[in-house]
Amino acid sequence: MQEEKKYKFHADLREDARELLRRNLVDAADHILTTEGANALTVRRIADELNASTKVIYSLFGGKDGLANELYLEGCYRLRHFMEQITPQQKAHDYVIQCGWAYWEFAMQNPGYYAVMFGNAIPQFQPNAESLATVTTAFKILIQNLGEYQASQALVIQDTIETIYIMWSSLHGVISLLNGRHYSQEVAHTLYEKTLIMLTNALFTQ
Repeated sequence: MQEEKKYKFHADLREDARELLRRNLVDAADHILTTEGANALTVRRIADELNASTKVIYSLFGGKDGLANELYLEGCYRLRHFMEQITPQQKAHDYVIQCGWAYWEFAMQNPGYYAVMFGNAIPQFQPNAESLATVTTAFKILIQNLGEYQASQALVIQDTIETIYIMWSSLHGVISLLNGRHYSQEVAHTLYEKTLIMLTNALFTQ
């Protein structure tokens, strides 16, 4: 029994170390992507960032695409965290305004992850089906709460998913203009605010 506990203890330590290394590599990839761009995001460059062997990346992720997929999943997790911090309000209008700003804050604080998720930041990278479904999971709490507003007839548009896509595509468009250097952050912030208010006024009762 003592030997079994000792074996489990060491196995747990190895797994913790493996998870820490995995997260450090994902963070390093995000840092390189944000500061140096997609062209710098190579297996060798990421390994060098942590003074690690390229074999480690292939062992943990299977290569660059696997690591890119981890960036995508981590972005989904962070987005979900931002959305889950919003407390439903009495009016759908007020709740959606807060969710819209949570989405903005996620994009501003996580430009690398956002670019991988929604900006085609890594050429030829295509997230797998499971990862694509995770985006919906990130918006799960929003879908659930809007469904409740819909049931109480607070929605002008009766299709919850359609409503989310209308807002998402519009708000993403403003952020994309900022990321494309078409506007300064200050100008983009103003455009985002006006777009968000126009959308919520059109889609939700006050």
